[in-house]
Amino acid sequence: MIEFRYFAATVMLGMSSAAIFLNSLVVRHMFREREGFHKICVNKAVANVFIGLAFLVWAAPCSYLNFLYLPHYFNVFFGQIVGWGPYLMSGPFTQMCLAVNRAVAISFPYWFNKQHKVPWTKIILAGLWALAILMSLPAMIDGCSYIFFVESVSWSPTDTVCSRTLSEYVTNLVLLMAIISFSINVSSIIKIVRSAIGLGAAMDPNMSETRKKKRRKMFIQCVIQDCTHTTDCMLNTYVYTFYSAQWFQFLCGAVSALTVITLDGFLMSVLHQKSTTPSQTRESPSKSHTNGEFRKRGVSRVSATIMTTTTL
Repeated sequence: MIEFRYFAATVMLGMSSAAIFLNSLVVRHMFREREGFHKICVNKAVANVFIGLAFLVWAAPCSYLNFLYLPHYFNVFFGQIVGWGPYLMSGPFTQMCLAVNRAVAISFPYWFNKQHKVPWTKIILAGLWALAILMSLPAMIDGCSYIFFVESVSWSPTDTVCSRTLSEYVTNLVLLMAIISFSINVSSIIKIVRSAIGLGAAMDPNMSETRKKKRRKMFIQCVIQDCTHTTDCMLNTYVYTFYSAQWFQFLCGAVSALTVITLDGFLMSVLHQKSTTPSQTRESPSKSHTNGEFRKRGVSRVSATIMTTTTL
């Protein structure tokens, strides 16, 4: 009978390759987009690529070989990618940003649509990357690490007080942020429903139907991703303790994590809709228009451009 580790390695190899491919497409397609939502998606996709690479170049080969083919330091390094820095950016940090981004777009559409001199989204994302890296540094200390165990084909904290304590802190933070982002999304859903039945003004009435449809897609993507990341957190934190079989541990750990980042890439690719450029919405003026009418149309075009350009 073929050893389970060969099957596990093959699954990790295939799923990580798919995840890297899909998330790389997201980076390629959204990199030049101007909306804050797309900037957050690009950062999420980059973090997902890092996680996929950790499985592709470390976990899968080690499982095939049945030993760590590089020094222990590399095991610690890849563990910080899967369990700390990029994981925090892929999951709780960017999910919180997406939830807040959608909530502001729904509740304050006029403020959200106007151009801002300060690139708040870029500043916040840079700060979150710095925070994620800083939070992963303590785990680089010997005895405090999150590493890959070839014997059980799984990522786990080392059996030390330091490692267990750090893991508990991060787990609690992830759960707290998952609850907060989920609550924000529920609040946004309520506002959308109230708007649909005429009890609120969640959507800008002057916004085009295409723009409204695009924002609905963004919100649906945000909610689905939030649910999948919360489910993955629950599987890795609680469900895996229900049964000690190796295959069950593998499903709750590696398969769950790879499924989430693969689904992330798939959703962001499928639901992505490019921003409308000014040239696409511009109509050529008639020769019969007076100079005054031409100026008015020019002003309206500038207004339309501002309404369709989100730099927040």
